[in-house]
Amino acid sequence: MELFPVNEEKSRAAAEDVFKEYRLQRGLMSAPVNPRITSSWGDGQPTGSQSPRPYAQQLMERKQHAEAYCKWCDRCIDSLPKRSHQQLLRARYCDGPESIHPDTTAIGALDWPSATYFRRKNEALLAAAFYLGVETA
Repeated sequence: MELFPVNEEKSRAAAEDVFKEYRLQRGLMSAPVNPRITSSWGDGQPTGSQSPRPYAQQLMERKQHAEAYCKWCDRCIDSLPKRSHQQLLRARYCDGPESIHPDTTAIGALDWPSATYFRRKNEALLAAAFYLGVETA
């Protein structure tokens, strides 16, 4: 008997969505900040009484948000009790370049049999969902 029934499939999917967003935010965090070339270049919005924020400032704010998001995900991964779960999540979602087959890349990096990898991946995503606070009932 469970006190709080957890929908494991939805919880895993929610955790995977968080880690996919992590990949996007990590890419944005490392993007260079280049000011616009000319001041006449606009964003298509009509001019108003309040001037829009400069491009570089907007990008810096987005980079700060991305950095905070990545730190939050990193803390959650570091909080997982099993080292194998931490290694798996880092190899699959955090480390290395983007690939067409990320699971195959992670299996190669970890040097685990595929059955072990996918079993541990399910366990790691469920544990991460708890620590991320995205468990679904």
